[in-house]
Amino acid sequence: MTSTPVYPACRSTTTCVWERIWLALRTGSIVSIAGGSFAPSLPVMAASRAMNMPTTQTAMMALTMSNEVWGRRTRNGTSPILACRPGFRTARCAPATSGLGSGVAMVQNNPQSSGRIVAGRYRLGPRLGSGVDVAAFEAFDEQLQKVVVLKVVHPDLGDAPQVRREFRATMAIAAGIDHPNVATIIDYGTDQWGPREVLFVVSERFAGGTLRDILDRGRLLAPSQALMVGLDACKGLDAVHRSGLVHADVRPSTLVFGEDRRVRLLDVGLAQLLASAGVGTNAHDNDRVRYASPERAADLPVEAKSDVYSLCLTLIESLSGSVPFESDSAVATLANRVDKLMPVSADLGPLAAVLERAGRPLAADRYTAAEFGRALVQAAEKLPRPAPLPIIGNASFVADPVDTAAADARTRVGESSIAVPDAILPDISAALLLTEASPVLPSSFEERSASRALRADEFGVDGESGVVQVDDRDLDEYPEPPSGRMRKWIVVALVVLAAAGGALAWYLSRPDHVTVPVLAGVEQGIALNQVAGDFSAVAETEPSEDVPSGMVIRTDPGAGASVEKGSALTLFVSSGPAPRVLSELAGLTLAQAQEKLDSIALVLQEGEPVFDETVESGKVVSWTVPDSPTLTAGGTVPKGTTVLVVLSKGPSPLVVPDVSGQSFAAAKASLEAMGFVVTQAEDVFSPAVAAGLVAVQTPLSGTELQKGETITLGLSKGPELVALPSAAGLDYNGIVTALQTLGFGLGQVNGSTKAAFVGYHVNAVAVPAGTLVPKGTVVELFFNAK
Repeated sequence: MTSTPVYPACRSTTTCVWERIWLALRTGSIVSIAGGSFAPSLPVMAASRAMNMPTTQTAMMALTMSNEVWGRRTRNGTSPILACRPGFRTARCAPATSGLGSGVAMVQNNPQSSGRIVAGRYRLGPRLGSGVDVAAFEAFDEQLQKVVVLKVVHPDLGDAPQVRREFRATMAIAAGIDHPNVATIIDYGTDQWGPREVLFVVSERFAGGTLRDILDRGRLLAPSQALMVGLDACKGLDAVHRSGLVHADVRPSTLVFGEDRRVRLLDVGLAQLLASAGVGTNAHDNDRVRYASPERAADLPVEAKSDVYSLCLTLIESLSGSVPFESDSAVATLANRVDKLMPVSADLGPLAAVLERAGRPLAADRYTAAEFGRALVQAAEKLPRPAPLPIIGNASFVADPVDTAAADARTRVGESSIAVPDAILPDISAALLLTEASPVLPSSFEERSASRALRADEFGVDGESGVVQVDDRDLDEYPEPPSGRMRKWIVVALVVLAAAGGALAWYLSRPDHVTVPVLAGVEQGIALNQVAGDFSAVAETEPSEDVPSGMVIRTDPGAGASVEKGSALTLFVSSGPAPRVLSELAGLTLAQAQEKLDSIALVLQEGEPVFDETVESGKVVSWTVPDSPTLTAGGTVPKGTTVLVVLSKGPSPLVVPDVSGQSFAAAKASLEAMGFVVTQAEDVFSPAVAAGLVAVQTPLSGTELQKGETITLGLSKGPELVALPSAAGLDYNGIVTALQTLGFGLGQVNGSTKAAFVGYHVNAVAVPAGTLVPKGTVVELFFNAK
């Protein structure tokens, strides 16, 4: 047994009864009338079609056969309430009721319902929900005679003068938005609530439930379904943004479905007002924070692209069941979104790249709502036709969206489906309704078939199948079959049609071809998302000197190649420059080491030279990699790594010892043991060193020399002997000059220098002239007293 869709409710009038019966005859479904049910029997419907009976006449036939409803009243004595077909508007058929979800009791369309009256026209019914900022009620609009949703702002928030001013300005704009994807604001204003004055907003009531209701039942959307939800939301957001508002609270609970399964945005204007007042960023309101954009974490103003980010999070949750970056606390959830790319699975195919762009951390990098919608339309071309959304509603009135006409239409096109974006066909279900082909028969055929149908049992239809019964006599009334010539042409036409059909079938069944896009320089994840719907893509890494790590180097097949859709595509992704293998540098000259490091793009840094006993000066003693000191030759480093090179200054220098006074043999042996080369110079007179011993050495002791350098030694010949000069005929001055010329020193002068010279004394001993004494000896002079 099928159920009928919810249609605008109407009073118990004859007109609405006819409307409801008309609906049943069109759909073959059961009509619920105030708790009872009425279903035109298949024989009645078949007979009416066979006889071309007008709708009203068929309805009368059906009502005559039914004792369930006609003239019946409900159990409580009131007239039954029926539903009118879509678009039916009369004074007797009131506007549609609407709801937010299943299982919520409707306010009875009865002016006598009890409850608080708001603004003199809205009788409050059950409370639908509340938070710290807003309470929502179901209400009956006694002026429009329909059920609405009335939301009351908490008086503590509404008392602020700034909030009241913004409320009036914002709601005036929001109420002026007329768009099929935005819930209509019917009324707004202020009213007394006890001793306090409160702000209220009245909006449409929808029976399809919210996206939150679907997710809470454990249901996830297919990519095609999520795309349709996102596209409707983008249309609504674009209208909101063009009006100068932002939504500021896009999440599953503010995306509500109508009976047509289309999305409407709830709380337009009101959500922005609450956001500007600071509501929704506190720790107690985790649900709003779950869908907040990074701008909230940075304490930046909410903008239009913040709504795009929130919608992206909502769609990802509808596909995966989880909200990206969600944490245990509101603060952690917001912090996790700052400067973080949206984690989008490549399994989402064409949707992956679209959602990645919509969820970028910087608002400037995201789509606008209009751009987001256009991107979804482009992605729709690569997705299958969406199944009907599993919306929540009253089970007695919500019909299966796949009606018989749509099913027949799909059967007639060979069970194939074509993804048609909502922007191209605004009503997908309507696009599936194809008109049945009617055979061209003689004009008298309808009259004959109608009369034969009336002769059949029970209005001429089979009681089980509902098919009109035709007896054998009827066959004689058909015209004779065509002649032989006519049959020949029919055969030829059929052959031509068969050939054309075969060619068309081949054309339609041939593999689709796609062109490999240019992906060089594109980041790996983005590239995989871009080709997910057209190729079976895999990524392989390889080193590259020019392409940064993580970017695509090339593809196989190459860019521009035309291949069958679904073909394998390999993306070669750069792992960065290849690692450099370190070579041994010890023993090389500085120039050789520089050349070797330059050849593998490493940087040489020269360290402080050191003495080394084995490595000659100017060559490399040691080298290290400062970033990895333990690396040795054969290890690998990245391109551009610095290598520290230390050169040798040769062996450490030696201090020359003092060997004077030693024999030549002894001095030579000790110096050669230290690594010096010893040579002998000519002997020299030395007053201090005995003859035959080392008197001089070059260089002098204390000098630093390298091993192998030469030291020259000179032996003493003893002191040099000089004869004292004769003083004959010499006065004092002459004697002094003669002594100094021979190298003697002048000692004490005794007596008068003007008197006669007596003689020389050396060491207080009288020495006659001509005596040999050591050169440099100090000689005393003795003169007479007068």
